[in-house]
Amino acid sequence: MRPEPLRVAVALCVLLGAGCALAAGTDGAARIAALDPARRAALERRAAEWDALPLPMQRERREAWLAWRDLPAPERARMQAARAAWRSLPVDRQQALRARFDALDAGIRRGWLLGPVLGPHWPRLHALFAHVGPEERDALLGALRALPPQALEDLGVLAQRTPPQDRAALRAQLLALPAERRAVWLRERVSP
Repeated sequence: MRPEPLRVAVALCVLLGAGCALAAGTDGAARIAALDPARRAALERRAAEWDALPLPMQRERREAWLAWRDLPAPERARMQAARAAWRSLPVDRQQALRARFDALDAGIRRGWLLGPVLGPHWPRLHALFAHVGPEERDALLGALRALPPQALEDLGVLAQRTPPQDRAALRAQLLALPAERRAVWLRERVSP
């Protein structure tokens, strides 16, 4: 059974929360130099808190922030709205949603880092895209983000039908097509 996408996405907002605060700028040195002493001291405290975190937690939070940074602006806005909705829930409901998200397989949880558009499709797409090298990743993410929902569903079906040894060829065929042709091609491949 597929988890309810909005509720799982809301739970993911907890992971991406740090990204909301940090995504505003990238020129760190200039921003730090411009801080007044009180804000600089607060930043130093946060840095010390970061350094005190266990390395696995630092990696998880860094990965979430990088994923947040790479999301298209409309998806970040959806995530911020979902986070606000999650925060308005009673604490016991927040905890229940968080526990439900934590109970998912780690690979599926990581798929939600792709955001609210691709996250719901990740359980079916995982087999096709889980072991893609960094040189292929950006092009594939761009292609996936450009697909309409039905095409993502069709690709999910193909991912499940395609044997492991043929997955690279399927990805290459998908990328070789003009973007406007991909949805039709996927529909033709799935339909009998």
